[in-house]
Amino acid sequence: MRTPAETYRKMRYLLFALTLSIALAACGGGGTSGGSSGGQISPVGQGTPGSAVVQGKVSGPVFIAVDNDTNLEAGRSTSASGLTTFSMTLPTGKSYMFYLSYNGVMGNPSRVFPVYMGMTNVFRITSDANGQTIDLGLVNPDLTGGTSTPANNIMECPGVMAGGENRSIPPFLFGPGGTPFTQALYIPPVLTPASMTSTTDSYDLAIREADVEIIPGKLTRIMGFNGLTPGPTIRARVGRQVVMSHTNGLPVTTLGGAPGDVAIHLHGGHVPSSEDGFPTDSVKPGATRSYTYPNNQLPATLWYHDHLMGYTGPHVWFGMAGFYILTDDYEDSLGLPGGAYEIPLAIQDRNFDSNGKLVYTGNRNGETGNTILVNGTIQPNLKVASRKYRFRVLNGSNMRKYRIALSNGQPFHMLGMEGGLLPAPVTVTSLVLASAERADIVVDFSSLPVGSSVVLQNSLGSGSTANIMRFDVDRVETDTSQLPLTLRPLEKLSAAQAVRTRSFTFSGGMMGMMGGAPWVINGKPFDPNRVDADPKLGTVEIWEFRNMSMMDHPAHLHQTMFQILDINGYPPPPTHAGWKDTVNVPAMGTVRIIMRFADYAGRYVLHCHVLEHEDNAMMARFDVVP
Repeated sequence: MRTPAETYRKMRYLLFALTLSIALAACGGGGTSGGSSGGQISPVGQGTPGSAVVQGKVSGPVFIAVDNDTNLEAGRSTSASGLTTFSMTLPTGKSYMFYLSYNGVMGNPSRVFPVYMGMTNVFRITSDANGQTIDLGLVNPDLTGGTSTPANNIMECPGVMAGGENRSIPPFLFGPGGTPFTQALYIPPVLTPASMTSTTDSYDLAIREADVEIIPGKLTRIMGFNGLTPGPTIRARVGRQVVMSHTNGLPVTTLGGAPGDVAIHLHGGHVPSSEDGFPTDSVKPGATRSYTYPNNQLPATLWYHDHLMGYTGPHVWFGMAGFYILTDDYEDSLGLPGGAYEIPLAIQDRNFDSNGKLVYTGNRNGETGNTILVNGTIQPNLKVASRKYRFRVLNGSNMRKYRIALSNGQPFHMLGMEGGLLPAPVTVTSLVLASAERADIVVDFSSLPVGSSVVLQNSLGSGSTANIMRFDVDRVETDTSQLPLTLRPLEKLSAAQAVRTRSFTFSGGMMGMMGGAPWVINGKPFDPNRVDADPKLGTVEIWEFRNMSMMDHPAHLHQTMFQILDINGYPPPPTHAGWKDTVNVPAMGTVRIIMRFADYAGRYVLHCHVLEHEDNAMMARFDVVP
């Protein structure tokens, strides 16, 4: 969603463009300064009536025109090395976005740069340009800012108007990968410890780039733990220590143009400050770093991912995430579906180019894709028996929210969210998951006949993002699992226990459009050396999150789980009434949470889990003090 400032800027440029279109100034007419011949209009009749020719030069990349109304590709130049002359004939009376698809930029196998003129990247070619040629001159990409600028102001050409701004990623990219539900769901392997003692399980993981087959018949370059995306699953036990040793095999500059440094964070882990993966505690390429996790916390669905300052977005987008599932004897005794009937599902959205390469644009408002993956498989199918299954669902997307529901409308049962089991199952027909939120659910397929199917849908999506995966019932099996009436008792924190209330305002940075931080907390961009809060070890506090922007911000707190007191003044729904580590703060809304800072002193962070928001300074350091 646009902020009021963005809306103002859009209207300002539209008015400016309307003035230009009325004036119909000559595009690079006689006497062009600097001797440039670009931007000239050829006589009427050279092109086809009802169309115009757009031409120019680019240094190497492919030049692409996309119909802004249909989001479909309207034309592209051929790829070439060195300086490339492009020319394409486009129908008039339409609005277009122009893109550069640049291969090999700063180590990135494929990146898309929208062509901007000021704040405008949508251009309407009116019937005034029928049969004419519009010369953009040399289109120079800005490889750091993700935009490009033509040598000539095409808005000064007769028949060309500014049409505003479109931040979406059009499906000239690979798209949904053909017919959905044709690929079997990939289930990440459970990693075997490299060594074990009476108290500790130790794991060795190699972080590296790898070529994997996500799209049938094509290889996609990813960066992942052990070369997998998602990485291998860690299954840990409460009270039994885990040591994860990560050897960084990435190059100095890796995919997305990001540095090869990493900082691994156990998301949801209650760990000492030294083991938390603070954004500046980086592991250089070629180095190995061991993280020790005590696992002295309630069992839950956790996940591990990179957390490098400024580059979490591209690192996760290209594959650096994996499940970490913590269990205990009490949970085992409940009789919930387990073994082959307990399946982790990491839902992510991604973009691919026509060669199957991942495309990352670095959109500071949050990266979204037009292709839905589950466990790295595009819209997969899973063959199930007519019985109960337990699914540990993770929204692993950089930004996208999902409202998950079954296509036949049948209910499913919520066991818990990020912090583990609820006091009792909650039956729902749909559930919204913001980025980084998890849902532990049970789906009962026993009422479905063999040969039938049901789709897990995303009602917040459309087209290729509306369907997530399909369950195909292909057999009958005896089901000995249970769905207990009660799960785990909950220690309910009371506002009366809080020794202090703190307020944090999430907003857009005032200098964001002028090279400053686009996203801030309490008006300040993240500074790893500045302490923004200092809760005392062992105390309970209330934190109030105020969202003063027109975008949602899923707020994630390190060090401890919390409980939601209220959202916009109302108690949380039963599904959200347990322990959590991420809460969606709605646009222009307010959320209050309560938590106890136990066990570990030291520095931690609070941040928005839209990854491009945290990468662009929407983060705050807090120190738990003795």
